[in-house]
Amino acid sequence: MTPAEQRLREQLEEQLRLNEWLYEQLERQRAMNAELRRAVADLARAFQESLAAAVEAGEAGDLAAIRRLTRANQQHWQHYLQQIVTAASRATGADAPPPATPFKDGE
Repeated sequence: MTPAEQRLREQLEEQLRLNEWLYEQLERQRAMNAELRRAVADLARAFQESLAAAVEAGEAGDLAAIRRLTRANQQHWQHYLQQIVTAASRATGADAPPPATPFKDGE
């Protein structure tokens, strides 16, 4: 195998490694996006339920129920925000791509 063919082979192997890494990152992003969508859907559901209960309590003049709902809402928001922060922190902790092999002979 000539030196030029060897370099081409090494470059091809490097490209294959990079393609594999990119595919893994794509799959990881898809999984995180699904997790974030679930968290946002849960948050929206909880908010709608809480809003309906608060309206009902407000119309009934039940201040104690409104206070309970407000506290529960706060806890739900904290829980869902924590889910989002956890998922986002996994996104920023991505592994670096595999190191490139240095070019030889002044390339």
